[in-house]
Amino acid sequence: MTSTAVSKIPVATLLKVIFSCASLWLGASMSGLAAAADQAPGPTVSRALAKPLKAAQDALQAKHWDAVLASLKEAQTTAGEKTAYDNFVINQMLGFVYVQKQDFASAAPALEAAAQSQYATPEQQKQWLQAVMGSYFAQKNYAKTVEVGQQLVKRGATDAETYTTIADSQGKLGDWKGAAGTIQQVVEHQNKPDKKLLEYQWNCYVKVNDSADAGKVIEQLVAYYPEPDYWLNALAPLSRMDIKDAHLQLNVYRLMNDVGVLKRPTDYAEMAELALDQGYPAESQAVLEKAFAQKIFTEQRDKDRYQHLLDGVRQRATADLAQLGSSEKDAAAAPTGDSYLRVGAAYLSYGQNDKALAAITKGIDKGNLKSPDEARLLLGIAKLRTKSATDAERDFDKVSMSSNTAYARLGRLWALHAGAGSHSHSV
Repeated sequence: MTSTAVSKIPVATLLKVIFSCASLWLGASMSGLAAAADQAPGPTVSRALAKPLKAAQDALQAKHWDAVLASLKEAQTTAGEKTAYDNFVINQMLGFVYVQKQDFASAAPALEAAAQSQYATPEQQKQWLQAVMGSYFAQKNYAKTVEVGQQLVKRGATDAETYTTIADSQGKLGDWKGAAGTIQQVVEHQNKPDKKLLEYQWNCYVKVNDSADAGKVIEQLVAYYPEPDYWLNALAPLSRMDIKDAHLQLNVYRLMNDVGVLKRPTDYAEMAELALDQGYPAESQAVLEKAFAQKIFTEQRDKDRYQHLLDGVRQRATADLAQLGSSEKDAAAAPTGDSYLRVGAAYLSYGQNDKALAAITKGIDKGNLKSPDEARLLLGIAKLRTKSATDAERDFDKVSMSSNTAYARLGRLWALHAGAGSHSHSV
């Protein structure tokens, strides 16, 4: 799975935010200047700054941007200590004028200072800081983007755009763990987590070799978006295990086949041979027929070999089906439930799922099983194929608690597969 960039606030959107604030900036500036002249109650600019700021205001209304900047520079260099309100008015006007001049690098610090003023309303703070964050991001100043974004979060910002811009900047700074944590604050509040955000989060964890958290994200991807690429990644830990248990390996292949990631000639060949070795010729037949239908085997020697095997298993499957009733009677007399499990798995291979469910249930009830994990897994598969996905998920969850690491992982993945239908359709 390739790395996916998270979405950010478009520059056009940021400019709209800035321009929408223009009337607020102008209104605040004019009210402050008027108050200074009339000595009205409330915050006012210093009397010493009234003249240059009035000149700046007049030039601003006339859209003489250079003249505005000249008057503001004069105000900034006027002798005497400036009040917090003086700086608030100056920074508002500077930010607005620099935006008009398309000088976003100069606008950002001015707007940031204005937003941090005690005189900025909560709404002004959010609007201006959002614009500042986008400006810093556009300048590739990712450290400042993160800093300003976190200020926004402290001031109550909850929109996904803010968090994803922070996360993208953290990633560009190499803080992949931080980026993943930021994305988590978004997806944990979504009814159906955004696919691109989950992909980005997974890539973040992979970059810091955090396989545990990467695995959790992949599980969400296969639950909500059960696509082959995600399933391959989810199955990767099992693929890396040196599995000696042929029954376990066959059940891994069964899941791969169910979720559409059985692709390689060797996978088809080994699954067919394992199924035949364990007494399921019909399953071997189905796997080989699928392989030939999809033209999986490309080498002539493989085509010849597995065509010969297919011809043989077709004959064996016919004979096996005729004997299943007798085998079930023998299972009833057997001292353990394993014979019932073999009969149940055979019924599954013929698509007789109700009979399979009944036989596997009898086997589990009888007990003394060689592999209770495999029995419970087969029970879940039978329930899944009889359209009882919820009940199947419960059985798979029990397997996921096995002390056998491989079966525990396989049970978890089958549970995700069973629940994928309900998750993928949630909104």
